[in-house]
This record gives sequence, C-alpha cells and structure tokens, in this order.
Amino acid sequence: RSSDLIFHPAFESGVLYWCFIQLLNNRRIMRKLGYILLVMCALECSSCDDFLDVKPVGQMIPTEVTQFENLLNNTTTLDYFMFDNNRSCFYAYMGDNIQISENHAKYQFTATYPNLDLLAGYTFYTPVMDPQNTPFAWSSGIYKAAGYFNNVVDGVSGIDTNSEYAKGVIAQAKAGRAWIYLNAALIYGPMYVPGTTNDTKVIPCRTSGDPIAANGPLCTTDELLAQVKEDLDYACENCPASTVNPCRADRACAYALRAEYHMFTRNWENMLSDCQKAWELALANRKNVDEMIYNFADFYFEATTEINPDPGVSPEVYMTLKGPDLLFDQTSNRENLLYRNAPYQSSSTRYYPSDDWASIFDKEKDLRWTKFVLKDHGYNTTVGDVVYDDGIQLVYYRDELSITEGVTYPLLLLMKAEAAARINNLSAALADLNLLRKYRYKGPDSDLAGGTSLSQDQLLNEILTERRREQPLVSFQRTLDLKRYAQDAGKPWSKDIIVHKIGEKTYSKSINDAYYQSLPIDNAILQYNPQWGIAENNSLFEPYNAW
Repeated sequence: RSSDLIFHPAFESGVLYWCFIQLLNNRRIMRKLGYILLVMCALECSSCDDFLDVKPVGQMIPTEVTQFENLLNNTTTLDYFMFDNNRSCFYAYMGDNIQISENHAKYQFTATYPNLDLLAGYTFYTPVMDPQNTPFAWSSGIYKAAGYFNNVVDGVSGIDTNSEYAKGVIAQAKAGRAWIYLNAALIYGPMYVPGTTNDTKVIPCRTSGDPIAANGPLCTTDELLAQVKEDLDYACENCPASTVNPCRADRACAYALRAEYHMFTRNWENMLSDCQKAWELALANRKNVDEMIYNFADFYFEATTEINPDPGVSPEVYMTLKGPDLLFDQTSNRENLLYRNAPYQSSSTRYYPSDDWASIFDKEKDLRWTKFVLKDHGYNTTVGDVVYDDGIQLVYYRDELSITEGVTYPLLLLMKAEAAARINNLSAALADLNLLRKYRYKGPDSDLAGGTSLSQDQLLNEILTERRREQPLVSFQRTLDLKRYAQDAGKPWSKDIIVHKIGEKTYSKSINDAYYQSLPIDNAILQYNPQWGIAENNSLFEPYNAW
C-alpha cells in the first residue's frame, strides 16, 4: 500500500519519491519507471555521501501537512547529537565531569576500540577526532536531523502558510533546527562574544530540504546564530500551546530555547524575560510545579527478586527503581520540556564520575547523590593470566530515569535563577533556586543555608553549581558551559585550565585554547567541499600510543 511506504527510509530521497508517485499514478509506465527507480537507487547508494556528505533525507512531495508533520516523529530527529553509535560523548571527555583509570587507558582504549575520540578528548590529543571517518555527531546528530526539519519547513510552506495548524508544524520544525544549530555552532566554533564580529567560519548552515542544494560556504558564528534567532522568533509566535510528547516543542519550550540563545549571547534581560514566559506557559499547561519536577524523596529501590549483592556493591544496583508514576523512565517523564536522547550515564567500562564532580554534592542531604550515586564493580579485564581490576567504584545511576540532552523544567528554573542573579535581582534568583532544592534535598528545610546573605557572585556560583548537578553527567552540556564561563574569568564558577589524570600522568588544557574553540571536520567531508578552503588532515589517529 502506498500509504504504508510514504515514510519508509527508501523513499526519503526526493528523486526516489518522485519516481514512486509517478509509478502509482500511471501504471502504463510502470516498467519504464521501474528501470529508472533501479538506476536511481544505484545512484542514491553511490553518490549521496559524495555530494552532500551527510546522507540527506531529501525532499518529499506529499500533498498534506499531516504527512510532513509525521516526519517530526522520526527518531532521527532525537538521536546522536554529539555522541556516537555506542552512545558515548567525546565532548564530555573534554570537560570535568568524568575520569578514566589507567586500566581503561591501557586495556579498553586500544587500537581496536571503535570510539577512540573518547581517549583523544580526555588526553587532549590532536586531532580530537579521526580525520578519516565522519562522526555520527555530524552525519546524523546535526545534518540528517536538520534535513528532516528542513523538509518539514519547505514542504509545509509549499502547501499552507496561513492556517494555525500549518504554522505550528513549521514552528516545531524550526525550533528543532534551532536547537541543533545553536549548540553545533558553539561546539564546532568559538563561544559567541558580545560586542565583537563573531566572524569565525564554523560549519555550513543547511536550511533547504532540497538534497541537491549546494552546501555553500561555511557560516560564521554570527550568521549561524542569526538563523537560530530567526527560527526561534517564529517558534515562540507559532508553536502550539501544548504537545502530547516533549520530543516536539510546545510554546513554553520555544521560549526556553530562545532563553538559551540569550544565555549564550549574554543578553541577561531578554534571557530572564523568556525564562519567565516559558515558566508561565509551562505552569498553565501543568497546573502546578509538582507536575513539572519530581520530588526525588518519592523514589526508592525495591528488590523484586531475591538479591545477593557482591561485597562492597550497593544493594540498589540489583534492585528495581520505583517512583511516583509509571512515566519516569519514559520520554514523557514529567521533567522533560524538550526530549533529546542522551549518551549512557552509567558505563563503568568507559569512565567514572570525576572527583571534581563528586565534590560538589552534599553527600548527606542531596537526593541525587544518596539515591543514584552507587557503588558497583569498576572496569576489569584479563590479559593472559593477569587480571586488571579497578575494584569497587562510584557509578551514577540517574539514567534509571529518563535523561535528556535537551531542556528540563528544573534546568529552565535554574536558567531563570541565573538570569535574575546576573542582573542582581538576588531575591528572585534565590527563590527559584530554593524552589528546585525543595525537590532535590532531604528534610523539611531544604533552602540554601545563609542564602539571603550571599553576594551576587556567591549566589551565582551556587546557582551554576546546582545547574551542573542537574545536568546529565555525560553530555555536551557541561563542556559547553565551561566555554561560556570563560567570559567570567576570575569568578568562582569559571575555570581557565581543565585538568585530567590517568594514574600518575596529568593532562591539562586552557579552556581558551584553540583545542576548545574549533573542532575538526573530517576528510570525507572536506574533499567534496573545496570551497571551504580547509586542507585535509592525513596525520595518524593513534591516541592509544600518545598517552
């Protein structure tokens, strides 16, 4: 049936889809078009990588807005942003939330390990990514996902630009595209600096759903963020008031995303205004804060079968997490405002929480620590007859809940607090911080001790440290925050030097170093885009030999 095949991946290319439609409409040319289809399939398989470098989704030619809207439900729009096919994030290894052991480095990250950019990022090896391979973060996380959104924007615009429904679908696609380009621009290039030209060329900004549209030149940070702002302005005006699932943006989410844009461009007044609007809209949808934030005191582990914990291992590791509803491990988890898949958070075969990250928790009262930081077996392996074992280690099991790289209501609340503190409205900032702490700390008095006597910098430090606790342990977010905090040099939340250790060896890099200001583009992309003027890198990629 044609209706079953319209959104099959084989028909996501415009040429293939055109052949398919013609085939259905004129059976007299079925045989001829069948041959054309075979030829075009061969061309599709052999040339799409060469031409666009990112396997574009192409254009489709349906006649109804609903057909394009269905593209917004495709899981491709949710996955692989800054993480690989094994759900690891090399960009997190460049930050300060995780650490690896000597055994990890020696026996896990060997020449045959499929994602050696993890070790490269941790040891500040150059280049940080293999120049001979296109990363999932580029091909799927950025450009394939953006391709879906581009198809929706172009397709719906060609059918209906006037109805509220059509505008809402376009707005959701533009919000999704804006989230991608906002983060990709600031990860692949330098942080935006107000009052400067921001003219570093970073990545291409593809906004056309046409698969044969040329990539054109690399866009600057300023150009990319201008596109983001344009998309978010439209989204704030036209996104639907509510959505069934946070994989797609509602209007509160659109305002939260524009608040993030203002956060990165350091426009604190507008950041606060958009945070307040997002929070107001969210409250109107959810009715009360209890439906937006889980009280972690309501979670517990239950042994559904008999357990026999190994010595030193937390018994909760063998138990099942229970909570106040049945959605806490779903995308529709009540805290998710924009859901995007996140890397694995509890993989002791690859990393452990860093000592620096562990130091920011109140280990008696913070429920994120007492509930989810557990003791479990660390990495171990046998080489010949010798066992190399890291023993019992701390592992963060918060991914028993649904974890998103996108936006949550707790993070929105902390953005609101940060914006208020940045403009010295300390009472409002403290109220927002204490509201979140009510859901995250033990006891009847969860307010920040001495909060009313803190200076602006002291309160901001508390808010931004709370933000770090609330973010995923492993994602691009913390490293990107470290980049933006570099503009607050000398403040307690700003770090100039990032330090990593493997055994007795120490690796360090300034957050202002070029290593953080520009990520490399691989040779497979560069050779088909000579207009960018970037030479291919033919150096060896052997971080396992360099540490």
